[in-house]
Amino acid sequence: MAVEPGGEASARVRVQNTGQVVDQFTLQVLGAAAEWAVIEPPTLSLFPKAEQVVTVRFRPPRTAAVSAAEVPFGVRVVSHEDPQGGVVEEGMLRVGAFHQMAVELTPRNSRASRTAYHELAIDNTGNAPVEVGVRGGDPDGALTFGFRPTSQAIAPGRAGFVRVRISAKRTFLSGQPQAHPFQLQVLPLGQAPIPVDGAMVQGPLVSRTVRNVAAVAVMAVVAGALLWFLALKPGVESAARDAVAQPLAQQSAAVADLQKKVGGGAGGGATTPAPGTSPTAAPGGGGGGSAASGAPFARRLDQSGGGRNQYKVPAGTTLSITDVVFQNPGADHGTVQLQREGATLLVENLDNFRDLDYHFVTPLTATGNQTIQMSVQCPSGCPSVGIYLNGSQRPS
Repeated sequence: MAVEPGGEASARVRVQNTGQVVDQFTLQVLGAAAEWAVIEPPTLSLFPKAEQVVTVRFRPPRTAAVSAAEVPFGVRVVSHEDPQGGVVEEGMLRVGAFHQMAVELTPRNSRASRTAYHELAIDNTGNAPVEVGVRGGDPDGALTFGFRPTSQAIAPGRAGFVRVRISAKRTFLSGQPQAHPFQLQVLPLGQAPIPVDGAMVQGPLVSRTVRNVAAVAVMAVVAGALLWFLALKPGVESAARDAVAQPLAQQSAAVADLQKKVGGGAGGGATTPAPGTSPTAAPGGGGGGSAASGAPFARRLDQSGGGRNQYKVPAGTTLSITDVVFQNPGADHGTVQLQREGATLLVENLDNFRDLDYHFVTPLTATGNQTIQMSVQCPSGCPSVGIYLNGSQRPS
């Protein structure tokens, strides 16, 4: 039998009592079609050799859950007097295909100065798979359309999604927004197109808000410049002159007094160097060197053994660490710690990095006889994990 979803098909079953006593018979539909089958009547009472016809009606619902396919079924007749002697009559029900789709565009209206993006949702509410494509157009020819994907197969009861890119062919710098209506068409294979309408509101490249902010900024700059040159700068210059006038006068008087005293002690005249000689620098003048910043220090702590996972600062020195690089080239799992005298300075999860570097303005320090150590906690032992230290070391 053939039946369309939402429709009905029926079969007639003849039941005969071949026994010797009056008996009651119960009928039941077997198989996947049983949930949408009805037997009229479901029970019979028959005299010996008597028979009666019952009708089996199949009403599959019009939903995507009912697939278009051949569905085998059976009608079982069970005797009340002989429950073990039931019989089954078999048949085949051909469920037809129906096509039904729903389309939704999100957002229906978009705003952009050049390119806008929409999403097209295509729901297959039929009971058969469908191949769909998409195309678009606008009455003014002002837009171009792009679709990803361009076509796809959608199973019954499932939805497909298409990313729609809509671009204006021309742009404008300023002015009023322009509305561009458009229409998309979903193209199911072998079926009529399904239209969906939308619109793109195209704005200028420079919006009114940006123009207003730029104008305010320019006015603020001009006002600040005028305030500086006309009011603040003359006041600052006058205050500076007044601030240094008295100290300069005092310094000039002191220099003149010193020159008089020096001149009087040397017979009233200044001493000049003899020809071919040069003046001698006064003690405490320029030319003294600055303190040394320390010797460069670089060390790698790793798991290779032999105590290479730690470094002990020599006595009488101070170690300053400015750069720390954690390395995990083997992508191990666990944690690694940088410690000073057993106290944790830094701890990192190995799952978060392959290489991770830190640079300190204020360095990490360790004094003489203190130990800088790497501690690793992971199931595999983390043989590839290491810490690179860089800085300087100087006498305490």
